[in-house]
Amino acid sequence: MLGTGVVVAAAVAWLAVLFGTAIYAERHPGVLARHWRHVYSLSLAVHCTSWTFYGTVTQAARYGWPLPPTFLGAIVFYVLAFAFMAKLVRLARQGNATSIADLIATRLGKDPWLAAVVTLVAVLGLVPYIALQLKAVTMSFGTITGGPIAGGVPALQDGALYVALAMAAFAVAFGTRRASAAEHNRGLVLAMAFESVFKLVAMLALGVFVWLGLQAVPAQAPVAPEPVGGFVPLVLLGALAMFILPHQFHVGVVECRDEADIRTARWQFPLYLVLIALPTLPLAHAGVALLGDTVPSDMYALALPAAMGHDGLALFAFLGGLSAATGMVVVSTLALSLMIGNHWFAPGLLRGAWALRPGEDDHRGALLTLRRTGIVAIMLLAWAYSRLAGGSEALADMGALSFSALATLAPALAFAVWRPS
Repeated sequence: MLGTGVVVAAAVAWLAVLFGTAIYAERHPGVLARHWRHVYSLSLAVHCTSWTFYGTVTQAARYGWPLPPTFLGAIVFYVLAFAFMAKLVRLARQGNATSIADLIATRLGKDPWLAAVVTLVAVLGLVPYIALQLKAVTMSFGTITGGPIAGGVPALQDGALYVALAMAAFAVAFGTRRASAAEHNRGLVLAMAFESVFKLVAMLALGVFVWLGLQAVPAQAPVAPEPVGGFVPLVLLGALAMFILPHQFHVGVVECRDEADIRTARWQFPLYLVLIALPTLPLAHAGVALLGDTVPSDMYALALPAAMGHDGLALFAFLGGLSAATGMVVVSTLALSLMIGNHWFAPGLLRGAWALRPGEDDHRGALLTLRRTGIVAIMLLAWAYSRLAGGSEALADMGALSFSALATLAPALAFAVWRPS
């Protein structure tokens, strides 16, 4: 096991690199400009959260799926629904939409109440998914350091609380440096692409370890997959997630600078999903055979290299999971804070209810304060959810719950897209 100080130092160093990448891209607008279509394609892999690192291994252990059904849905969507995605980008640009709530409300009568309701659904649906990230980071930290990985501790001793506060601070520093939400955030997109490469390399390193490093280890046959239904609904949820998850909508639609970039993403993003999913079934088989019930299946990706004495690989995998969780949290809290600020509080702000001084028209400072407050509030809600409901749920189940809740936005968005102009 690794010492707590070593793990914390490595995590802080990696987050500093991620933050530095975003700052560098903002200060050097021309960086990778000729290859931005590849950067955009990689940034879409913010879809691969800590659930990809841990929850998909649980799904593979339960059901023997070589490719998670939600990934299959995403792959089918990007291969076949190119025209739909391009139209989403076109409509968002025409309506100057900065969120899924903006687009739906703009296309359906510019009703502010509709935008507020869509924002509410997005918050209720995404909070469990953010809670999943907190739970995953806490569990992985406990696994790699030999600490507790289950809940049941008092609130002030709950590591997830401090993870939530740290991620909130990082998201505030990362995503709320300017008031304008209409400009493309090059720093954010490049940082998400960079973290996507990092977590892919970490996952493939785990795959190489299982395929080559465990060949000489005698292993019992894995348990037979449980009979399961609902494969097709999960595939459908995976396809819907490409445009109804607020963070995926933000990266895939709002931050798309050129429709031609979607053509590149049409094959690069599915290839990425296949590559990052390759190690999950071997990890599941090896975990069942060598660890059994001694470790939660969510933590096989870390516990296997740690049990074999490969602490460096275990730390690399931990940083990959942390990177995946951080990317999702940063983009999702940014997207939600924009929606909350624009559709819950901005109308009152613009009417002067929260003006900084009587007669003042510049509300940029107040808007940034609202967004930062929203990020902290969302993270605390996610932490509360992880304590109230997350303790008895596997990561895979929490992810499916969030996808299902947000899928309720699909009919409204479809009607908004296909409504005659």
